[in-house]
Amino acid sequence: MTSTDVLSKFVAATTEADIPAEVLEHAKLCLLDTLGCGLYGSTTPQASIVRDMLAAQGGGDAVVLGSDVRLSPADATLANGTAVHAFELDDLHPRSIVHPGSVVVTAALAAATLRPATTGRQFLAAMVLGYEVAARVGSTMGAAHLLAGWHPTGTHGALGAAAGAGTVLGLDAAQLADALGTAGSQSAGLMAAQYESMVKRFHAGRAAQSGLYAALLGERGYTGIRDLFEAEYGGYLGTFSPRADPAMLTAELGTRWETLAVGFKPYSTNGSCHPSIDCLREMYHQHGVRAADVDAVTISVSTATVKHVGWPYEPDTVTTAQMNLPYITAVVLTDGEAFVDQFTDERIRDPHLLAMTRRVHVVADPEIDALGDTARHKTRLAVTLRDGTVFTASRDHAHGSAREPMTVGEVRGKFRGLAGTVYTPEHVAALEAAVGALDDAPDLTELTGLLGAGRHD
Repeated sequence: MTSTDVLSKFVAATTEADIPAEVLEHAKLCLLDTLGCGLYGSTTPQASIVRDMLAAQGGGDAVVLGSDVRLSPADATLANGTAVHAFELDDLHPRSIVHPGSVVVTAALAAATLRPATTGRQFLAAMVLGYEVAARVGSTMGAAHLLAGWHPTGTHGALGAAAGAGTVLGLDAAQLADALGTAGSQSAGLMAAQYESMVKRFHAGRAAQSGLYAALLGERGYTGIRDLFEAEYGGYLGTFSPRADPAMLTAELGTRWETLAVGFKPYSTNGSCHPSIDCLREMYHQHGVRAADVDAVTISVSTATVKHVGWPYEPDTVTTAQMNLPYITAVVLTDGEAFVDQFTDERIRDPHLLAMTRRVHVVADPEIDALGDTARHKTRLAVTLRDGTVFTASRDHAHGSAREPMTVGEVRGKFRGLAGTVYTPEHVAALEAAVGALDDAPDLTELTGLLGAGRHD
């Protein structure tokens, strides 16, 4: 059998009873975080423009996060996936470099519109299976895919979305194999989008939509690439990366759950910047280090991180700032924080912050590169003050990662703050409770009803 067949048989055969309780519980936390990100993201131009464009084309029955607008399932998936990824807040599987919530949750939620009898527990199982596929596909090539210029959420996310949506739709193994083969052929997303533009956010929405389309086509007998990963010419692995480890697709399938490796973001920035933020916030809050006193900052990281976030900063869009480590360093040493208020159109052009970015140097460390993809976020940092004092710090993993996880209370607090920008505290509490009780929900009616309410001003 091909790897596509193995993955498809696993997804088709796995039920909610086969998934460990701790994995399903983590999926609920992923869902809560994803919904908070999507509700906040729905208020941003990068999401609202997409939603309004789609609404102008016609309506439907599927819920759009934070809005009383209804769209077709495919259009709702595009709008919601874009909203979840709209502000660099969504969950992250580190080795695959995929934000799975933005693609899997949104595609599965739209598929459930077509299967109204889907129980809460079945939905959580579909989430997990979508997360597993996206994470495993992305892990085959890791940072090499990113270094080649691809956006992993836009590429690998389409396959995770197909698996999640296909599970909700009840596809059999053959139909799922075709869905994965079709989704893989739709994978796209160029990382040059990180330097400017809104389109990076659209990558997630489009991947989610492509995955849903692939599942719907598979249901109807539409054939995909069955040797998607093995094909020598035009196959997924060989085309998307100069090196890949196909064994990652199926190794310990069903015993090692990649969903548990998915972490959450305490900062609204690219995840590669988070270890530096942790170091800088500690210097700011515990040692009183301030931007005005800083002569230079040197941040030693992997080559992948330099290419991803270490380029010279020039103000353009909010996306530019969220993806740029020199700007993030400047704003953290000024505010002591890197959340939503640090990334407004006004702040990203602040001349004081711009001047500080010129004193930040991000360099590749061969010793970190030699440790491989598992150490991609390892960071060594030195801050030299004008009086000659030097503060140093290092981090192997960021707060919020699976290695140093946010507490359940922190994730819930993040959700409340983000969802509270759209809904009243009472509405937010009801939504949080609905997610918490999803294991026992006979369907998704309560959840979608709460999510599809218009904004409360």
